[in-house]
Amino acid sequence: MLTVLLCLSLCVCSQGSPLGCRWLEEKFTQYSSLSLSLLDNMKSNSTNSSLEAEDTAIFPEVLYRQTFNASAEDRLAFAAQILNETAALFEEDYSGASWEEKSVENFVNILTQQADNLGSCVASPGQSRSKELHKYFTRISTHILRKTDHSAGAWELVREKIRSLLMRAHLLLTTH
Repeated sequence: MLTVLLCLSLCVCSQGSPLGCRWLEEKFTQYSSLSLSLLDNMKSNSTNSSLEAEDTAIFPEVLYRQTFNASAEDRLAFAAQILNETAALFEEDYSGASWEEKSVENFVNILTQQADNLGSCVASPGQSRSKELHKYFTRISTHILRKTDHSAGAWELVREKIRSLLMRAHLLLTTH
């Protein structure tokens, strides 16, 4: 009887925990792989080497490490914010890049679906929005894209930064 109660309480507790979210367990990895694949397909052969040395938008490593060790709910909220901020970034003027409009739309749609579904796994959506993470995306937008008039080289640099960031978001949610 004690074993049955223990199993039942574990099931109930895991259902209520943010990382026990059904969508996360069933679909997140599939959507994550798809978003990375779409991003990889957008890769451009034209890069501007002077932009590659641009260090104005260095990812806040301390923030990531803190979030990696935070509660499951905070990790979910952080990953959802990364996806939302990335989707907003890719809605800027990308006409300088050689990307097909449909490819960018598909990428943004997948990110938005991921963010919405992760957000539904968070008990208090929007509660722990990181100002520092938002500033990081603002720096990408202003210091890399706008200063170069949204050039192809700038977008390629951003694409590479975002790829790394999406991989980190995936690790954040799948390794605990």
